[in-house]
Amino acid sequence: MLYSGCCTCYDERDRNGHKYGRGSMMQSSHENSRQERVVNAAWEIFARYGYQKASMQDIAEAAGVSKSVLFKYHGTKENLFRAVFFRAAEEIAAADAEARLGKVDGETVFAAMRRTVEARMRLFARAPYVYAFSYAAAYDADPLVQSLVAEAMQRAESVGYGEAAYMGLREDISPTQAKQMIFWISQGFLGDKLTQGMAEPEQLQREFSEWIDIMERLMTEKGIKV
Repeated sequence: MLYSGCCTCYDERDRNGHKYGRGSMMQSSHENSRQERVVNAAWEIFARYGYQKASMQDIAEAAGVSKSVLFKYHGTKENLFRAVFFRAAEEIAAADAEARLGKVDGETVFAAMRRTVEARMRLFARAPYVYAFSYAAAYDADPLVQSLVAEAMQRAESVGYGEAAYMGLREDISPTQAKQMIFWISQGFLGDKLTQGMAEPEQLQREFSEWIDIMERLMTEKGIKV
């Protein structure tokens, strides 16, 4: 999602301790390029059709490789899904870590949100299906997918912005209520964009920044008390 109300630090290893990510796939420049095409194609096809309906043939065609090459790399559809699932978690966590580097003392949650959106849009520009895949996985009813989501949530370290980030809220809005409103609006925005078809990163950032401005006006002393 564009913003979830918190960031996560994630160690992208499967249950056997194998680490997923770019480093685990690098063999040569050509091999790495082909693996990256497979990852992006898998994100696209799994996001579009879900785990059960997505086929290895569709993924191979989208990646521009033969199905035999796909099976050579991953063996089964389940192995492929696991690999790209944890790769997506790694990429999003890295974007959030990048955003945290710009943190300044005394900043509000709305300033932190703007910084996080900027970092995530840089990721979206080079990996256009990573968020669509992650969003679809969260709502995929397949038992395998749900087990991976649960596993990821258990091992993810939630890094909130702290109570200080919520200073300046209206007296009738608590930090808990603010977090919930931010989460709902963020999820609704992303879900709507995925249904319509994702726009360009710059447009998404501009549109969501407008919603951040609206939330800031509604939830702080800048807004109108009711």
